[in-house]
Amino acid sequence: MASQSTLRWGTLTSQNLHIGPDAAADRYRLLRSIGRGGEAVLYLAEIELAGGSEPVVVKVLDSKTTITPDIFDRISQKWNEQAELLRFVHRPGVVGVREHFEGPPIHRPGESSTLTGRALVLVMNHVDGLDLRDWRTERTLATAAERREVMRTLEQLADVLDWLHSGKATPSGRQVVHGDLSPGNVMVDAHGQATLVDFGLSKLTADHQTAEVWFTPGYAAPEVFDGKRTPGTDRYAFGAIAYFLLSGESPPATPEQLAQALTALPQIAVLDAEQRARITAIYSADPGKRPVNLAGWMKDIRHAVVSTTTATSQRAAQETPPRPATPPPPVVPPQPVTPPPTYAPAAQPVQQPAQPAQPAQPAQQPAPPTQQPAQPLPSEPATVPQPAPRPEPLPEPSSVPAGYGPTYNLSPAPAPEPVLPRKKRRTGLILGSVAGVLVLASLAVVGVQLLGDKDKENTAAGDKPGGSSAPRASASERATGSADPSPSESSPKGSASPDSSASPGDPGSVKDSNVADLTVLSSVGEVQHFEVGSAKLNTKEYGAALLGSCYYGATVEYDVNRAWSTLEFTVGVDDGSTMEQARVTVSVDDKPALFSEAVHLGKPVTKSLDIKGALRLRLKVEEGCRDTGNAVIAAPVLKR
Repeated sequence: MASQSTLRWGTLTSQNLHIGPDAAADRYRLLRSIGRGGEAVLYLAEIELAGGSEPVVVKVLDSKTTITPDIFDRISQKWNEQAELLRFVHRPGVVGVREHFEGPPIHRPGESSTLTGRALVLVMNHVDGLDLRDWRTERTLATAAERREVMRTLEQLADVLDWLHSGKATPSGRQVVHGDLSPGNVMVDAHGQATLVDFGLSKLTADHQTAEVWFTPGYAAPEVFDGKRTPGTDRYAFGAIAYFLLSGESPPATPEQLAQALTALPQIAVLDAEQRARITAIYSADPGKRPVNLAGWMKDIRHAVVSTTTATSQRAAQETPPRPATPPPPVVPPQPVTPPPTYAPAAQPVQQPAQPAQPAQPAQQPAPPTQQPAQPLPSEPATVPQPAPRPEPLPEPSSVPAGYGPTYNLSPAPAPEPVLPRKKRRTGLILGSVAGVLVLASLAVVGVQLLGDKDKENTAAGDKPGGSSAPRASASERATGSADPSPSESSPKGSASPDSSASPGDPGSVKDSNVADLTVLSSVGEVQHFEVGSAKLNTKEYGAALLGSCYYGATVEYDVNRAWSTLEFTVGVDDGSTMEQARVTVSVDDKPALFSEAVHLGKPVTKSLDIKGALRLRLKVEEGCRDTGNAVIAAPVLKR
């Protein structure tokens, strides 16, 4: 609520000071000064009403501060015109003007008639909250909630400025220009409502000889220095406020520096040249080149901030290696026959126990030194004449990136162990390690054979009448879990059709199947703001769903190739959304929409649509939501 020189919450003297019109000179009691705009001073005041007091804000321009009576008279005429115009403006986001008048200067009760001079007074409603400077200092923008708050505040200001500049604020269609827009002239209350305050003084006094004090540096467009204030002036200042809220820093003084500073922000720097040019046009030195619609400009800003934040979060999640699971403690027999190996022993022939008939397996190398040594089975006979001392356990593995193996903390280094005769050490290692490895390998082969036999039984059962014809994962896939689709296969992007040559077991394949999950089919063309993920509709969890942005609008298309007759799905608004409703449309080919309805938060609907004979299936979420969130098409399946 202030311009360049600001007196924040200054205290008046202990004198009981008042101001008012000639007919009621003591109407307003001044409590303290709260700011300064040009040559006018802002006061928090109170008025007695119905046996109580109500707070107001009073702006006072005293004739003693002007240079000549002629200047005061000229300002007085403009003051009254602008103040009267502001009384027509009624809308949340714009401070209400109670009255304006010319009367005696500030005085003690009952002494107005003893003073010379005159004062211009504008009385406004009091907005209880923080100005935008203090509001921003309480936020770091480190959380998504705070970033949403900043976007909501900027969008509120954009909407109200577009409304004032459009002429809709006055019955005659006259534009209303603020003239000194800055963080000090925006108040945010406890409910998050941003309100423009302190209108008009800069514009009214633009021809004054000391006009340089009637603007806020960094927020003043170049034409302000020539005494011109237009809607474009407010738009430049709004762009400077956007920079302040995004960066937390005061904007540079010139348009060129301000444009460079904005494009240096991480959210804007990642955009392409065309997008950056469209955003920085608001700082053009030519008012005619600045965007005329601030709400549209804010869509570009929101897209940049939200997209950059989402991409950064996803990239950080992908680049952060998962913490390796702590390996289980090794099984240590009561009396091991040898200490852990410190080098890879040479292979030696050993006596093997009889094994069932099986395919020959290649010999496996002993484990590397950093892994646990193979332990001898309890039933193996010891071949070393005397046991060696019990080995010291290996230290716990430290956390290392996946793929680099366990890393042990080897400092301080343990004392070197006694050197045993070379022949005895190798004999113990061979009998303990190689025999254990061969036994484990033989058990693995037996297990694979058993699983293979089971697959044959399942295949035979599927060929019989009444047997299941659904594709089954192979034994190795069941053992490793590789049959699950990868993230890339679950993406809606791509160009494959349902009749592609993929094998029946491939994720997303629908060949020779009567049911297909739409979330794993490949789309055709460009996907706009749709993604595959999980969602919750009216507290019910759906693991496979298509999530479309309602703020930007979303589209996706699939080639169904006349192969399907029915599309079934549940549609609604995700429970985590801040919006209340969204419009979803489903259509095929060039026909009218099969489904086009507004769905509501907490009220999902389930649909079954006839798509028989369709070549192309289109899903769309209409653009236009003011809040964030997704429309959800959950569990979408195609049926023959």
